[in-house]
Amino acid sequence: MGDVQFYSHSNQPNTMNQKQKNQIINYFLVIGVIFLGSCKPKSQKATWKVPSYEMRVMEESTQPLIDQDHPASVGNKRGYEGGTVFRLDGAYHMFVTELINDWVRTRTGYWQSRDGVQWERVKTIMESPDSTGGPRNSLWSPMPFYNENEGRWNLFYVGYERDGQTHGRIFRAYSSVPGKEGLGGPYVDVPGTVLSYTDPDRDPWEGSQGAAAFYVYQVGEKWYGFYASGDSRTRWDEGLAVADSLGGEWKRDDVPNPQLTYGENPIVTQLDDGTWFCVFDDLAHGESSSTIGYAYSFDGKHWIQKHLDFPMPSWAINIRTPQSLIPAGENTWWVYFTAHTPQNFDCTGRMKVTIEKKFQKAADNRGS
Repeated sequence: MGDVQFYSHSNQPNTMNQKQKNQIINYFLVIGVIFLGSCKPKSQKATWKVPSYEMRVMEESTQPLIDQDHPASVGNKRGYEGGTVFRLDGAYHMFVTELINDWVRTRTGYWQSRDGVQWERVKTIMESPDSTGGPRNSLWSPMPFYNENEGRWNLFYVGYERDGQTHGRIFRAYSSVPGKEGLGGPYVDVPGTVLSYTDPDRDPWEGSQGAAAFYVYQVGEKWYGFYASGDSRTRWDEGLAVADSLGGEWKRDDVPNPQLTYGENPIVTQLDDGTWFCVFDDLAHGESSSTIGYAYSFDGKHWIQKHLDFPMPSWAINIRTPQSLIPAGENTWWVYFTAHTPQNFDCTGRMKVTIEKKFQKAADNRGS
């Protein structure tokens, strides 16, 4: 497998690439066919084909990749959660929340692997400096993206005031080392917040969780970012923020309802046909579920949500957060994920999936 640079991990120039062209063609073909079908005489049944996508497992996870027995897990109380995995320059890179003190006073770890299976911890990127009530009492959801305009890596992450899930703010930091080689930082915080639970323009569906789990991607000349909110107990939803550049200024979009429901931590990529696709933490099926949520969009703004059921790995009791969609060749993808285990420790694993494009035949029976 050759090197893969996630489209969403790089601030691409504002020129239309082939994927964007395919996306536009795909979207307007669907709209056009639906329109033409609606113009048929009432005496006829109008039919058309609408694309849909199904994800299924090709290779199951047989053992954890990073568990409590890993040498670098010494001193880690509860394991690993969230973050992302991507491939760059012949290696796999993982930014992950390390639960060294359970869900509070966490730290961000940077890991590398040459083969995607054997992992080594590189360094600590940052550690929670604040006591309860401070804006960074608990650090979560580290997401690095290369900012072409700045010529350096940016790191989006979440800080909670308490409980590891209450009163969240999204922060942006930049690497003090310019260029792609600066992925490991050190990182310097940009003053202010990207989004916050204190913002006056919060959407009605947002709750005590505040703003959380930020993941950005580019659509044309605009940047979009999934962000989570809810009450952290009975509901977790995802909305979209928008900006003219990766560095912001970020604003919530004008849609009052969330794009995804009962989900967190979307990881977004673009398929070869231009369709946007994401995986996310599916929270709709209970704590003992073995599911991953996924969704697709023809324009990057409006999403169709589904979920994947698969056999629980023998080493896990609850699938938690997907961390990646990394192309593995022949329409297969590596999905890295975190999962809870009987040892009360959250480990990392991976499985291989395929994404199948299907066409659903829809009919207009008016006049029949």
